[in-house]
Amino acid sequence: MIKRLKLKVFSQREIILQTILSFSVRIIAALSAFLLSIVIGRQLGAEQAGYYFLSFSIISFFASISRVGFDNTVLRFIGAALPVSEWNTVRFVLRYSMCIVGCVSMVAGVSLYLLADWISQVVFGQTDLAPVLQSMAPAVFGLALLTLLAMALQGLRRVVASVFSLNISANILIAIILVLFSLDSAKIAGWSFSFAMLLTMAVAARLLYRCLPNTDASITTITNSSDLWRSCLPLWVVMVMGQLTQWSGQFIAGAWVGPEQVAQLAVAQRTSMLASFILMAVNMVVAPRFAAMYKQGDYVGLNSLAINSVRVMVLIVLPIIAIMMLFPYFLMGLFGEGFREGGHLLQILAVGQFINVATGSVGFLLSMSGHEKDLRNTVLISGPIAVGLGFALVPFYGATGSAIATAVAVATQNLVAVWWVKKRLGFNTLAVWR
Repeated sequence: MIKRLKLKVFSQREIILQTILSFSVRIIAALSAFLLSIVIGRQLGAEQAGYYFLSFSIISFFASISRVGFDNTVLRFIGAALPVSEWNTVRFVLRYSMCIVGCVSMVAGVSLYLLADWISQVVFGQTDLAPVLQSMAPAVFGLALLTLLAMALQGLRRVVASVFSLNISANILIAIILVLFSLDSAKIAGWSFSFAMLLTMAVAARLLYRCLPNTDASITTITNSSDLWRSCLPLWVVMVMGQLTQWSGQFIAGAWVGPEQVAQLAVAQRTSMLASFILMAVNMVVAPRFAAMYKQGDYVGLNSLAINSVRVMVLIVLPIIAIMMLFPYFLMGLFGEGFREGGHLLQILAVGQFINVATGSVGFLLSMSGHEKDLRNTVLISGPIAVGLGFALVPFYGATGSAIATAVAVATQNLVAVWWVKKRLGFNTLAVWR
């Protein structure tokens, strides 16, 4: 009993230390993304920045689809295999998922390059968008595999390496290139983005390789790839719908408003997501532990970890949201001329992000506990809401309608997921007073 208590205390201390470390690294990641947006806004101007951000949204959407849901599947299986040293399982999951995602993302990138003119003219009605899309097309391959590698590092509890690879190094590299060469073209900035993604992917692969032991001291091995497909296919639907929730507002706005308003919307959305960096930081630590606790039947520990993490996140995020609500025009003005007018967009989107944080890690609670289908059903509600509201509001209210649609969809997705967590796992992540 004493030994078990000591192990529990050690585990709690480890979680706290990992959370502090993840939080610190996430602050750097959030600042690097924020500074990159400022550099892009000031270097390129509102119009060119609009083309860049719209292309970035399209690239992110294609890269997400190309992962076929394997990112969270990789995190789940590796996170569950690590505590019992199932290294053969880790290697199998990595090799199989990298092969599938690499092939799919390469086809997606080539297709996007070839269809760039059609997408620009027919879908968005902006011919100047085509060369920017083509310059970013190679990044589909790099971003898809980079995300997979980062998830694998997260599953191995290499928090710093994961965040540095996915959220810091590429942002810093792009900003340096833009400033050093005084670039003012969205097309050239797009090529810089592609280069940064591919280089960072190679670095992440090297980091992951160094984390794996040379020996095969394994207990079990996944021999049937159907285990992975049963997990990733529902998560692929989740990913597609989640990306629609996040990016459909910009897609629809890109077809109805000018690039300047698209730039305002994109910058407001990026700034509002600074509020969710604490959620991402906590997820980096707790997600693999959710998988391990559920596999081991530690439902009391799962409940406690989930509720305590929400309490911490709400306390930290409240001041950030307050600043966004009180000083939105000042924050938007940091990005340069033509952005200050989007202050009200930041206020709208900040409300959605606060609900996102206040509900806790509900998405990972469902996916890490084998309830991927419930998470899929959740986003099958929020995704169509984002698209439907976007088409209903953007033609009449422009970028403002897009911001409202995104905020409502984000809030809906998380609140429905809270209900599923209560039904499947028996606790309410909003009940932080208990």
